[in-house]
Amino acid sequence: MDNLTIISTAITFLLGMALGGWAMFSNMKDKLQQQQQASSSRRIGILEQVAQHVGKVSHVYSKYSSLVSEIGPKTQHMSPKQEKELADLSTQLVNVYEEVAIAESKLLLLGEQKLQKALKLYTAKMAQFRKQVFPGRYTNPEDASQIKQEVAQMREQFYDILSQRYDQKP
Repeated sequence: MDNLTIISTAITFLLGMALGGWAMFSNMKDKLQQQQQASSSRRIGILEQVAQHVGKVSHVYSKYSSLVSEIGPKTQHMSPKQEKELADLSTQLVNVYEEVAIAESKLLLLGEQKLQKALKLYTAKMAQFRKQVFPGRYTNPEDASQIKQEVAQMREQFYDILSQRYDQKP
């Protein structure tokens, strides 16, 4: 074997190794990008599910607070239909809090403690409204309005944080 053949074989071997290494690197890079995209899509999907769960709770709360505002603080203004609707909505509100527990568990699964805390504050304020603002239990409509406004602020804070997390690239 002469030197030219050895050098030619070495160059061919090194070139093959370089191309093989580049192909492996490119393949691994593509797989990593696909994995990151799947993870990001999964995260966004879970955040959307959280928004749906909280939306259900917010919807029932809105119906409840509207009815309570319509009735006012005195029970004698309440029609039998309103009384039944209020009882139904109050029960629905308690039952729909299961959605909150599901949303919280999903947030904790994602490691979103700040967002979970914002949700907890929001729903706690809703529960406070339900407890304190019920025809016959409260006398001052301004107090009810104040708590309702605090619920709206907690809702806004929660959705602001959720929106930030939704737009964030992992």
